[in-house]
Amino acid sequence: MAAELLHKNHLYPSVVHCSYYSSFQLMKHLWLGKMGKTEEDLKTANNNTTEGSHEVLINKIIAYLKNSTSADSRTFQSNIGQLKKLRKKADYESVQIDISISKDSIDLSKATSGILKKCL
Repeated sequence: MAAELLHKNHLYPSVVHCSYYSSFQLMKHLWLGKMGKTEEDLKTANNNTTEGSHEVLINKIIAYLKNSTSADSRTFQSNIGQLKKLRKKADYESVQIDISISKDSIDLSKATSGILKKCL
């Protein structure tokens, strides 16, 4: 809802940021709740790799989804990857984030959240 409010107010770079982090927070909710993991489990998994903390959680969620339905895991992997790239672009690059990119990020976030919510 925050991303949509920002979109309506033409704050497009912030939309992308909110869209990504709403999906990320839902991944953490799944990790801590349904998957029964802890923050310490995530920290340990992160310490055992050179990947960033977000990538570690994303990969753990993808593996979890593969055990449920492979179609959802492939869709999730594609969507969250695209959303993460848009978020990095919006947050760290000096590029124009327009209405189209803003809308795409909302759509990607809704799709990833829909998949995650099926697991909760």
